[in-house]
Amino acid sequence: MRILIVDNDASSIAVTVSCLQPFGACEEASDRDTALARFKDAIDGGTPYQLVLVDINATDADGEPIVVAFRDIETQSHLAVAQQAYILVTATSCGRQMITDCLMGGGDDFFTKPLDKTKLVGKLHARGLLAGGASASSGPANVLDADDLLKQMSRKMAKGDPVLPPAMKIAMRIRQLIDCGAEIADVANLLRQDTAISTRLIKTSNSAFYRGVEKSTTVDQAISRLGLSRASEVVMSICCRGFFATTHPPYQGIVERLWWHSLACAHTTQMPFLNPDEKPDEDLFSIGLIHDIGKLLLLQAAAEVEQRRHASHQPPVSVEELVGLMNEHHVRFGNTLLEKMEAPDMYAKLIQRHHDTNAAGKKYSRSLKILQQANWLAKLAGFGLEPVDGQSLAEPMDALEIDESMREQAILEIPQQMEQLRYLFG
Repeated sequence: MRILIVDNDASSIAVTVSCLQPFGACEEASDRDTALARFKDAIDGGTPYQLVLVDINATDADGEPIVVAFRDIETQSHLAVAQQAYILVTATSCGRQMITDCLMGGGDDFFTKPLDKTKLVGKLHARGLLAGGASASSGPANVLDADDLLKQMSRKMAKGDPVLPPAMKIAMRIRQLIDCGAEIADVANLLRQDTAISTRLIKTSNSAFYRGVEKSTTVDQAISRLGLSRASEVVMSICCRGFFATTHPPYQGIVERLWWHSLACAHTTQMPFLNPDEKPDEDLFSIGLIHDIGKLLLLQAAAEVEQRRHASHQPPVSVEELVGLMNEHHVRFGNTLLEKMEAPDMYAKLIQRHHDTNAAGKKYSRSLKILQQANWLAKLAGFGLEPVDGQSLAEPMDALEIDESMREQAILEIPQQMEQLRYLFG
C-alpha cells in the first residue's frame, strides 16, 4: 500500500510512520503544495496513493480544504472510484465547521491527534486497506460502492452541482407569480425570456389534448386557452422533461421510467377521485413532478462513476443495487436541490415525508396523503421505476385508505391520460 502523510510536525510524522510502516511505503509532505504535487505525480505515474493522512491545521489555514483539491485532481485525472485514495483528516484541535467542510469536501474520516494506533489500524482493517481486512471492494466487481457514490454526490452538491437549468427557475417563478395573483400578461412576459419554452407551450396548447376552436399563435393566446394554472402545469412539465436526462446510455431506460412515474404521479394528484369534495391543490402537481428528483441526481452521479469504470475496463455495476441505493437515499439529496431551487416550504415538507404513511395530523397532512396516494396509484397503473405486484402494494394502499374503487379508476384513467401525453412529453 502506498501512503502519503501530510504534516508539518516532525514528532507527529514519526508517530504516524511507526503506526503505518508495517503496512506500506510511507511518504511525507510538509506543506500543501508539495502534497498536491506528489498526489498528482502518483496518479500520473500509474501508482496512486491508497491512503492519505492529512493534518488540516498544517494545510488549510487559508483557501479551500486540501481534501477538495485532492478530489479535484482525481476527478480531472478520470481516476476510477476503486482507485481513489482513502483520506483521513487529522488535527490537534479545530472547529466543527472545519471538520464538516473537510468531510463534505471529500474526506473519508476524521481523527484527533495524537493518533490512537489501535483505532487507526482497526479503521483501516475495516476498510480493507490492510491485509486480512474486510474490503468494501472485495465482493463482485460489478457491485457499486455505495459510500463512494454518496460521497461524490455530497461533494457535487457542496460545490454547487448540479447546476439548475434556467428553465426550472422560470417554472418555479411562474408558480410563485400565480400564487401571488399574477395576470396572464405577467406570466407571458416571463415566458418570453425563454423562446424554447414559449414555443413548446404554444405547441402544447394546440395539441389534441388541449386544443380549442382556434389555433394559438402567441404565448398570451396559449395561456388564455389553457388557463393560468394549467399553463403552469404545462411549463413545469416542459422544464422537468429537459432535466430528466442522462449521459450514460445504459441508464436511459431507468431515467425514462422515472420520468413517466413522476408525470403520472403529478397528474394523478389532480384527478377527481382523489379530490371528490374540493378543488385539487395546484402545488401538488409540481410536487408530484419532482418528488423523486433525488433519484435522478443519484442516477446522474452514478453515470459519471460508470463512465470512469468503463474507461478503466471495469465491468458495469448492478442496476438492482443502484435502484436500491436510490430508494434509500433520494429524499436527502432531493431536499438539498429544493433548497437550491428556493422552493416553498410545502415542497420540502411533503417530499421529505412522501414515504411516511404515519404522518397523519402533521402540517400539510391532507396534501401529503394525496401525494402518497398518487405515488402508489401511479405504480399500480404500471408507471413505476420497478415492476410491482398487488401483494407488495396491499400494505401501503391499505394504510393510505386507497379503496378498491380508487384502484380501479387509477388503472383505467392513468394509462389513458399518459398515452395522450406521450406526443407532448415522450
